[in-house]
Amino acid sequence: MMDATKNIEIYRRVFDAVNRGDEAALDELLTEDVVDHNPIPEQGPGVEGFKKWMRYVRTAFPDVHVTVEDTLSQGDRVAGRVTWRGTHGGPLAGVAASGKRVEFTAIHIVRFENGKAAEWWGVADLLGALQQIRE
Repeated sequence: MMDATKNIEIYRRVFDAVNRGDEAALDELLTEDVVDHNPIPEQGPGVEGFKKWMRYVRTAFPDVHVTVEDTLSQGDRVAGRVTWRGTHGGPLAGVAASGKRVEFTAIHIVRFENGKAAEWWGVADLLGALQQIRE
């Protein structure tokens, strides 16, 4: 039970770091060789690749705020549902900044190892985000 609670807290702290743009915090929350099973184009491996992903997100949405809505934990895994909110201020999937407010959801499954996220699967509603940008 304690590991499940700890893993959920680490999952939440990853998004706190994203909200602050705190790349250094990822070193404490992710294994050095964390595997992102849904990387952005040209995202490198490990925690450095995750940092590149964070820079990409914060360029696309400089005022991004992620809210963790739900979490479930079983064994060494956490499943979570989050809501992303922000202003489209930079390129996203090849679409130039629109200045529009965007809100979309994502679902994750994260495997933990020795108190850090070691594998990350994620599916975001990017189609929904792009539709809001183009409206």
